Amino acid sequence: TMPNMPLSPAPLLKGEVIATGLRAPWALEFLPDGRVMFTEREGRVRVIQDGKLLDEPAVIVPDIKSWSKMGLLGLVLDPQFAENHFVYVAECYGKSNDEHDNSERVVRYREQNNKLIEPKTLIDHIPCFHNHAGGRMAFGPDGKLYITTGDADQPLLAQRLDALNGKILRINSDGTIPSDNPFFGKPNANPAIWSYGQRNSQGLAFQPGTGLLFETEHGPNGGDEFNLIEKGQNYGWPFVTHDRTASGVSAPLIQFTPSIGPSSAVFYEGDMFPNLRGDLLVATLRGESILRVHLDGTKVTSVERLLFRKYGRIRELKIAPDGALWISTSEFDPPEGRKYEKFDQIIRLTPAGGEVTKIDRPPTARDIPRPVGAVNIYRETCLSCHGDGTDNSLNSNLFDGKWQLSKGTDGDLRQVIRDGNISRGMPGFAGSMTAKEIDDVIGYIRQRETAAKPKAPGV
Repeated sequence: TMPNMPLSPAPLLKGEVIATGLRAPWALEFLPDGRVMFTEREGRVRVIQDGKLLDEPAVIVPDIKSWSKMGLLGLVLDPQFAENHFVYVAECYGKSNDEHDNSERVVRYREQNNKLIEPKTLIDHIPCFHNHAGGRMAFGPDGKLYITTGDADQPLLAQRLDALNGKILRINSDGTIPSDNPFFGKPNANPAIWSYGQRNSQGLAFQPGTGLLFETEHGPNGGDEFNLIEKGQNYGWPFVTHDRTASGVSAPLIQFTPSIGPSSAVFYEGDMFPNLRGDLLVATLRGESILRVHLDGTKVTSVERLLFRKYGRIRELKIAPDGALWISTSEFDPPEGRKYEKFDQIIRLTPAGGEVTKIDRPPTARDIPRPVGAVNIYRETCLSCHGDGTDNSLNSNLFDGKWQLSKGTDGDLRQVIRDGNISRGMPGFAGSMTAKEIDDVIGYIRQRETAAKPKAPGV
């Protein structure tokens, strides 16, 4: 349990819709002249000018693969953008219809008259597969570009230094590798790696004043993390998760179970909300809120939840030059989103109105209600990977009786759900589901199996 540290009153917020009818807007940046540039996961970079969304994209990337959580992801401006107009974009792409033929690259463009031109690939062949693609980028106080990568559903590779899966990378703005990277010149190690053992990091935030790097990471089933990222450190995935510890592995500052789905993260430095100054703000997807994280040094002392379930899943969170908070929703984001056509929005948040829920510790089942009933338990724990018996599932359909990790008996199913299969990307649920809940899920799977079987003639 975290200590209760009283905070000055949290702000009340009101929202103004800036752009709507979007498809999974992912990353957003403010240009020095007041324009706003953002990515849509389906492959477009868009521009907002004078408060209006321009019809013509800045660029459409032709070979984008936007399956599930892949696509056009991170976007960041060069620290010297006013002089060089460089924009960096993370792109998941593929050259065939083979679902395994996917890679991620970071491309540097030059912005000219609301267009992105002169693409130059800085780093390529980062593995990505359906989900766990990372894709968040940030420039550090050192002028280096930091890039998150997902494990690409190959968890064991997050521990291998010769693979880019499950890492944070650090490169120069021209794509070369800094010689002070921790594994530079080391045999059997990729020199771009800054840290490793990460599952799927989607938030990077450098703390003003200290320059410390904080990261948000999606856990396997709960176990979402806030980490302090240090040079060359191992963060444990897939062998150390939730509250487990191990020698030589950096433990998270805080972990969240049930899952909140932490995405973008930023330290607030603006003038519009003076009570937020110095706090880490985190957009959450499954948590459908903004978390306000108060730190004493590198220790998390309290957490507040803002806008809980007001705008749905929140992917991006940025601080505007005037201090307003800008967010993007991620409702059209199968399979976890609600697939609302033309719903996704970019929203500007300013003082007054809204709601705040105070939490003096990490959210627990008391704050995010546990699912009740077999259907809801399945949707909470299994749906995001296995789908609901449709073609949208990331992994195998659990209702057709064709088992990949199990012999299909109830006992074998129970063991797989309880213990998982790390080498195949299947987390164990023993730490987050009771034995009864596991049996309830098996019963639901059997019920759906029976319903799916073709009836005999005349029946």
